[in-house]
Amino acid sequence: MKRIFFILFLILQALLISGRQKLFSFKIKPKSEEQTWQEQAQTYLDGLSLEQKIGQMFMVGFGGTSMPSSLVNNISQYYFGNFIYFGNNVADDSLVPALSTAIQNTVVEKTGIPGFISMDQEGGMVVRFANNATHFIGNMGLVATNRADYAYRVGQFSAQELRHYGVNLNLAPALDVNNNPNNPVIGIRSYADDPRLVASYGTMMIKGLRAGEVMATAKHFPGHGDTSVDSHYGLPQIAHPMDHLLANELWPFQAAIDQGIDAIMSAHIVFPALDTKYPATLSKKVITDLLRKQMGFQGIVMTDSMNMDAISKNFGVAEAAVLAVNAGVDLLLYGESTTLSVQAYRGVLAAARNGTISEERINEAVLRILSKKAKYNLFNDYLPRLNLTKADFALHKRFSDQLIRKSITLAKGSVKHFSINKSTLFVSSVCTRYPLVPGYQVSSNHNSFAYVASNHFKTLGMTDVAYEVIGTSVNATKIEALLSKAASYEQVVIAVENASSSQAQLVKRLFADHPNLIVVALRNPYDINSYPEINHFICTYGYFASSVFAVFDLLAGEYEAEGLMPVFVQGLQ
Repeated sequence: MKRIFFILFLILQALLISGRQKLFSFKIKPKSEEQTWQEQAQTYLDGLSLEQKIGQMFMVGFGGTSMPSSLVNNISQYYFGNFIYFGNNVADDSLVPALSTAIQNTVVEKTGIPGFISMDQEGGMVVRFANNATHFIGNMGLVATNRADYAYRVGQFSAQELRHYGVNLNLAPALDVNNNPNNPVIGIRSYADDPRLVASYGTMMIKGLRAGEVMATAKHFPGHGDTSVDSHYGLPQIAHPMDHLLANELWPFQAAIDQGIDAIMSAHIVFPALDTKYPATLSKKVITDLLRKQMGFQGIVMTDSMNMDAISKNFGVAEAAVLAVNAGVDLLLYGESTTLSVQAYRGVLAAARNGTISEERINEAVLRILSKKAKYNLFNDYLPRLNLTKADFALHKRFSDQLIRKSITLAKGSVKHFSINKSTLFVSSVCTRYPLVPGYQVSSNHNSFAYVASNHFKTLGMTDVAYEVIGTSVNATKIEALLSKAASYEQVVIAVENASSSQAQLVKRLFADHPNLIVVALRNPYDINSYPEINHFICTYGYFASSVFAVFDLLAGEYEAEGLMPVFVQGLQ
């Protein structure tokens, strides 16, 4: 009997020991990165006053290449916590690191929290840097290369350059599906008219930017691709039913959300299928019900610039800001108008004090902003890195130039008949955005495809060459004079940017006299819809130096065009 009890005692002890081992041998689950960012953000949030919290919800612009005293005063008084650069701020790349440093040192001194410094560095026709930084290929040009992996590298290289200068937030990529050929504001800023292509290239760009430690922003939600009104100057409306929006406009944004996009910019567009009263930026049905609840986005929602006419001419400044915050927007963007940003700040503060905006809504927005600052390590690494060498910039430029060559699309006909031994007339409009040759003034006749081409081909041995510059509108007298001049030349090349009706008339008349006329679309490939009868048509997807010289090299026979058309163009059918 004693033996039995002893055996039972041993079994019981073994069970107890085993239980104790299980009880005390569990491992503490490590915190996720997301939890760490949230906790860090919460610590900062807990130390902020209401006034300071609201300042974190603003992203403001200013004029000039140095920090103005008015911005210092506004940071001190209104705690503005985030900033945006435009072309006038970064006209001289060499001054940008000092500007970024001054802004960050000031905002940290006044608020204790580093800021997002942002810009629209989309590539192609929308870039802010114009000197030493690389002018990367644009979105539609990327799709013309037929290589989505290139979008990743463009994003990564762009991010490296942005952080070099102190920029940590890129207001890109545009995920608009350009399914309206008459869209006045998107066009080649879109990747394509196929939402799946937009999603594929857009998410690769987002991954590349993130790899370079810059936060990406998908825009313009729910989609700006099917408008014929520019929201900078009016209030567009997209009247498609919900099933169409889900299959088209919303598709790329859902892909970006599923891939982990950190920020989405809203569009100032009315979508009656979602909200008949308010544009997306001011609509709770769009921002909270659709984007947050249905699509599952938990990152920062920011507005497009609240200075734009779509908002400023239809709503009061304070009214619009309060509506946006209550709709679910976290970050309010104001361009260079200090007056508007201050009015909006005061409006949001008053609404928070009287309960029109809840404290919970303010805290929710600011926690998101601070969490993303923690994710991108801005509390520790917020100054310009200044880590790229001339060799790095040269590498990036070579890579981008190679992509631009790959994107050039010979959409119709051939260029084999072009010869440097023939007398040649180049005709084009002026490039009003970027210098085609260092030192050229934008908007001067010298800063044109035609003038630069005539000089370039002279260096290649072309002896009888001339150029003509045309405006957006070409009157009948100018057309007749050009036709008379063109009659003296064996070959004519005309390059147009978003051809106007009078430019299209000129192309038709030139083609009638010169069947081998070569037409270059310097921006949208849809230009050929106005003159489908032409025989030879080249698309560049952007009017800037690298794209122009890529066309020159194509005409000179240095390479064969291999770009594919990213959109459906009726005039090519």
